[in-house]
Amino acid sequence: MGKKCAFFGHRDLCGKSDEIIPKLQKAMIDLIHQGVDVFYVGNHGEFDILCSKIARDLKTIYPEIQVIAVLCYPNELQYLKCQFTDFLMPLEIESAPKRACIIKRNQWVIKNSDYIISYTRYKIGGAYQAIQYAKKNHKNVMQIST
Repeated sequence: MGKKCAFFGHRDLCGKSDEIIPKLQKAMIDLIHQGVDVFYVGNHGEFDILCSKIARDLKTIYPEIQVIAVLCYPNELQYLKCQFTDFLMPLEIESAPKRACIIKRNQWVIKNSDYIISYTRYKIGGAYQAIQYAKKNHKNVMQIST
């Protein structure tokens, strides 16, 4: 298996999707050419959904890549089946209290990724905290800006 990439961004894109899409596509294609073949995606906001859609679209061009939804809660599986064929829920998330599931998921994703693509505009919130954790763990963080 090659390298892995994950995404972190604020839930609300504030109408910036059209500006973000080409930048995300370029970043993801560049990473595929650098050996990334796994994209870990979430489903808890506009940025997550946008990244998931772009990664799935790229899979039609690059069939060797995997797009894996990393779940926070067991009940997420019931409504994701139509969008993804690959899912995982790490054991440390399954056993975590509900209020800690997203934090545990983010930490697992960061520890198991080589690259992080980020869209954060504010120095608050879970996405910002995840990026700080990624930097602390010496991950290659690529910031998308508008």
